[in-house]
Amino acid sequence: MLVRSKATFPTLRSEGAILPPDLLRRIQEGRTLDGLTPGDYHLPAGTRLNEAVGRSWNALRGAWAAFSSARRQLPEADPGTTVTRERWLLHLFAELGYGRLLPGRAVELNGKSYPISHHYGHAPLHLVGCNVPLDRRSAGVAGAARRSPHSLVQEFLNATKANLWGFVSNGLKLRILRDNVSLVRQAYVEFDLEAMMEGEVYSDFVLLWLLVHQSRVESARPEECWLERWSQAAALEGVPVLDKLRQGVEAAITALGQGLLEHPANRELRDSLRQGLLTPQDYYRQLLRLVYRLLFLFVAEDRELLLTPAASAEAKRRYHYYSTARLRAMAERYAGTQHADLFAGLELVMNLLGTTGEPALGLPALGSFLFSQEATRDLHGCQLANRQLLKATRALAFTEVQGVRRPVDYQHLGSEELGSVYESLLELHPEIDTAAATFTLKTASGNERKTTGSYYTPSSLINLLLDSALDPVLDEAVKGKTAAEAEAAIRHLKIVDPACGSGHFLIAAAQRTAKRLAAVRTGDDEPAPEALRQALRDVISHCIYGVDLNEMAAELCKVALWLEALEPGKPLSFLEHRIRVGNSLLGTTRALMAEGIPDDAFTPIEGDDRQAASALKRRNRQERQGAQPIFETFAEAAASPLPLHFVELDELPDDSPTAVRQKEARFAELLASEDYTLAELLADAWCAAFVWPKIPLPNPLPGGERKVVKPITQADLFKLRATRVLPEEQKREVKRLAKHYKFFHWHLAFPEVFNSTASGTSALSPLFPISYPLSPTNDGFDVVLGNPPWERIKIQEKEWFAARRPEIANARNASERGKLIRALKDEDPELYQAFAQAKRQAEGESHYARSSGRYPLTGRGDVNTYPLFAELGRSLPNQRGRMGMILPSGIATDDTTKFFFQALVETKTLASLFDFENRQKLFPGIDSRIKFCLLTLSGAARPVQAAEFVFFALDPADVRDTDKRFTLSPEDIALLNPNTKTCPVFRTRRDAEITKAIYRRVPVLVNEGTGDDPWGIKFMRMFDMSNDSGLFKTREQLEAQGFTLRGNHFVNNHSRFARVKTPSPLVGEGRG
Repeated sequence: MLVRSKATFPTLRSEGAILPPDLLRRIQEGRTLDGLTPGDYHLPAGTRLNEAVGRSWNALRGAWAAFSSARRQLPEADPGTTVTRERWLLHLFAELGYGRLLPGRAVELNGKSYPISHHYGHAPLHLVGCNVPLDRRSAGVAGAARRSPHSLVQEFLNATKANLWGFVSNGLKLRILRDNVSLVRQAYVEFDLEAMMEGEVYSDFVLLWLLVHQSRVESARPEECWLERWSQAAALEGVPVLDKLRQGVEAAITALGQGLLEHPANRELRDSLRQGLLTPQDYYRQLLRLVYRLLFLFVAEDRELLLTPAASAEAKRRYHYYSTARLRAMAERYAGTQHADLFAGLELVMNLLGTTGEPALGLPALGSFLFSQEATRDLHGCQLANRQLLKATRALAFTEVQGVRRPVDYQHLGSEELGSVYESLLELHPEIDTAAATFTLKTASGNERKTTGSYYTPSSLINLLLDSALDPVLDEAVKGKTAAEAEAAIRHLKIVDPACGSGHFLIAAAQRTAKRLAAVRTGDDEPAPEALRQALRDVISHCIYGVDLNEMAAELCKVALWLEALEPGKPLSFLEHRIRVGNSLLGTTRALMAEGIPDDAFTPIEGDDRQAASALKRRNRQERQGAQPIFETFAEAAASPLPLHFVELDELPDDSPTAVRQKEARFAELLASEDYTLAELLADAWCAAFVWPKIPLPNPLPGGERKVVKPITQADLFKLRATRVLPEEQKREVKRLAKHYKFFHWHLAFPEVFNSTASGTSALSPLFPISYPLSPTNDGFDVVLGNPPWERIKIQEKEWFAARRPEIANARNASERGKLIRALKDEDPELYQAFAQAKRQAEGESHYARSSGRYPLTGRGDVNTYPLFAELGRSLPNQRGRMGMILPSGIATDDTTKFFFQALVETKTLASLFDFENRQKLFPGIDSRIKFCLLTLSGAARPVQAAEFVFFALDPADVRDTDKRFTLSPEDIALLNPNTKTCPVFRTRRDAEITKAIYRRVPVLVNEGTGDDPWGIKFMRMFDMSNDSGLFKTREQLEAQGFTLRGNHFVNNHSRFARVKTPSPLVGEGRG
């Protein structure tokens, strides 16, 4: 709970943000909200709200005293249901305007019984005895025997559309609940009635009276009640607050960067920047990590998860003076001084969390790279003025909306907020002037955000994708199993996002998987928070994998996962082996390496010499001919101990600082092992062949440039495999290219996932004679999720030069822009070289996609990342797994991706495709006309006979519209589009059925596959102004040549021209 909220509402607890703390404050204060007049509460004219609340308080104090006395006389085994209702809760609800509540009957829905004790209109009120816990089942107690009271009400609200809000109470606590079927953790507002009445906390009773009053749930339709209207208003207001938070993070980084740079004591930091020992980008990354630490502490403190459970009251009191809660309170009131004591205290806390912890402060040893000195090595020992630290804290801790300063609700901060903050930071780059000691952040077109193509995904779309991609896997994992077997099956699931960003998809998947795990363990469909938190730690430690090209995105992903899995007193889970940095698209496989380096690897790209490339291609072909595939065979791979070692690593505990350090050391030992380094060098060398500079070999190069190293060809790989040795110069170049292109080999990054060596040929039609390794049943991930970048792998010159040389970006046309770029060779050779290198990298990545054999279905033409990710995603799951991705709809309808879509249809692996138009700005960062889809694939061992489709959806709710949702089998698609086999598009199910009925009776014009031409139609091209421009003349030209207008034609003695409608006044020639 928020520390500041606790002071405001000492007996209130809020989970899940259905009614955020700021909204509760506004309700209590009676400001800026509708629905808070005496008339809105049905009070008689002339009666003020405070008078009515006061009368209820006085009446209920007596009822509480009588109830407390009767409660003390209850036998220990008595649930106390009658005493609690008759002596207390019925009086409470009568004072809140409900009158005398009458018991209700159990409600039957979808074959389930919900024995809720009372109902009022659309609101269920489940009132149980004071000895009945709300979050645990109680055997033999009505309304709590099969499910906990909280779960019973929550499941009822989730199961019916007629009820949105409800209440559950055991007399000691009262909770307000809302339908939260899309959420996986509990969401409620809880009042501690016992603490409120015993402590006479009248201010909290005022809020309870205003929130729980009968008028708050009274309405003709549940979505029109005041509780729902307030909740929706808070959700809408959260959007501008989130935008302000993004600005706050930018302001905080600027304050920290400027403050550290300008402090007189930090000369060593300035010298490192001045001498180039510390780059501006590395400085920026260390500042980002400092902000990550602050965000982590804000959330952990406000959720009361930071300090150890055994921390004494004295330790908690001491920690308060070092806490970020105190920093935030000071930032609200004070500007700060030039002293540096606050940063020194903060640094002390961070160092203790990263090392040994401190029992005297209640601090645990969290460990992890985030809190290590290495993460902020150049900031260690620096000083920061209180003024700048409080300025940074103020920017992070508060937002200002319509002139009102509001604290940020860090208790309920989720991955969506963390991710959206980071998305904005990807556009920024630092500018530093060490002489003037200034630090600023600038936005540049073509910077990291554009490079990574990131657009943040709304939770509504993620939940929809989890329904189709994750839920079926979870269902199969528990089907027909005992509780112990189901628990083991869930814990062994492997879920990955190959472009994980800040972890939004992974956290949503972890939460849903953890809820299922906790439900299996407890037998309760709505598990208690403690059970869910334990399950989350298990799932995040054992089931979640992620890869991202951006190092800071991967680090933020780990922060977000740690916040989800944080358990008081335990260190942060070891995630270094699960969240990896690299280019998911640039890597090889065992099957590809076994076939050797393809000759097309030596096709020249930007900067290569064509003759040198041709010579290398000939040499590689000769080296491949007649050679046995002595490269790593599948039998040898099966004998490799690496998968087993990584499985053992995964099973090591990480519930103590010592255990985490041992796990970290073992991981480092495995990466440094001879087997791993050789396998990695072989894979890197294979990939390096595609992007190796192909330049004539005489050395050194003119001008003293880096001398050319002999490129890797097939013979080099044979030698490396046989001798385990590569010449040092080649080895250095392989490592340089691997680092530059961030090669990522899935079978080496996650050996425990790809631990089988069997391979197969794709079950594609004869049209696709492509060797395509499909995963054996247990070889691969169970679920692949994500919203990967949608970007062409090609330098966009206008964007690249927009911030660097605007006059080039704003050139009138491509020809003029090309001249200006070529002129840079003499005017600005450094910029020209940077552009050439960027262009070479883009061409190298495209060349790899087209020529490596990794993407036989989508590596074509001007390569875009999204179809490559789709094909990658298809190859990563095991044969019973699922893939779900958000992609442009062209994946199913465009000519460039038709081979991929045909393969999905013919192998019956297409499960569903839900197409959206962005007109409601689900993705605010892209054009409203853009179409995207939620694509779900099934493993080869789980064929789908008829895939589900929706087209032209605007909102996620449209996908559930039975009139819009329809199915198509592979036979249907072949019937409708026999030539292209791309996806037919229909607006409604009825349109699809009518069209199929027509096509069953009437043949297509021409079936190119069978040669059938039942209609005998010939397609011919008439004259057009592109190909036949010489046949068209203007009126002026004809009159100058002696033609005269007769009727509608221009004629002379030999020719006749007919008038045609064109954008310009032209006529076309005809002889006659």
